[in-house]
Amino acid sequence: MRWLAVFLFALTFSTINAGEKDKKSPDEKAKIDNALLVVPPTGGKEVKLVDWRFTLGTRRLAIDGETVTKTAAGTEYLEFRDEKSTTYQIGILTLVPISSLKKITYDREKKAVAVETLAAGGKTETLVGTTKFQGINKLTLEAEALFDGLGSATVKFQGGLEKIGLQSIAFQSPKPAAEPKGAAFIVESEEGKEKTIIKHSVQDLQPLWIVNGTYKRLPDVAFKKADKKTENIDFEKIASLKLVPMQKGKGQPYDFLITLSDGTNQTLTMQTSVELDKKKSMPFAGLIGRTSVGYKLFPPHTIKALTRVDVKKE
Repeated sequence: MRWLAVFLFALTFSTINAGEKDKKSPDEKAKIDNALLVVPPTGGKEVKLVDWRFTLGTRRLAIDGETVTKTAAGTEYLEFRDEKSTTYQIGILTLVPISSLKKITYDREKKAVAVETLAAGGKTETLVGTTKFQGINKLTLEAEALFDGLGSATVKFQGGLEKIGLQSIAFQSPKPAAEPKGAAFIVESEEGKEKTIIKHSVQDLQPLWIVNGTYKRLPDVAFKKADKKTENIDFEKIASLKLVPMQKGKGQPYDFLITLSDGTNQTLTMQTSVELDKKKSMPFAGLIGRTSVGYKLFPPHTIKALTRVDVKKE
């Protein structure tokens, strides 16, 4: 297999003498303690990966008060499309902190993937999705592999591919995801040809914009009024949204009936991008809310309705 030839080539030129240093530096020990255990495409014994990084299938978000710099771009999250993420090419994303992952297992025959994660409160939750679509639930992992008695080699693995993808990835020291807090919402989406309504429960739902290439939560959602002027509405004041279907080509694809917390309502067109000047715009990524496993991101075209509900008192 091609991956095996590349793997052996890397091993030949990257192998170090395993007996050269019995004592590990603190950094080396930390890498080993944080190692991944993967079952390669051909199966067999688990391979230990150190100094690993994902180059595909994750994204970094600085949405918890983190400072974004050239060297620190926020927390890394797995981008996962579960069974109820809509049939759009760009669908609803469940964002799971890499630090909370326990195991990713691929069923290549069924083209499926299961993600075990340590949710808020320390409970294990399993997310299930498909790998049969291009670009969905795919991973690329680069690392240094350790082999008993042989040394190490720089390797690259992929997850979610039918024949040459990894069988599993195990994480050794997962930490529970943060407890979701804030106002509770129900976001509705449609699933499949029958357009079955799916209700998603989230908390602390907020608008997510792309500002200078960085994802950032901002307080407002932009709408266009009948007179073509843009109106920014504070999301905190929105009690509900409901998509207004287009009638025989009339209307706009993002027309929503908006009900504010004071009971007033109006129909406005949601803007998917705001022009800052003639050469620069600010795309609207959607609405992002907290869940027990991390976050859920709802792109504008996946939102059919949302309702703000009362937060249960403890």
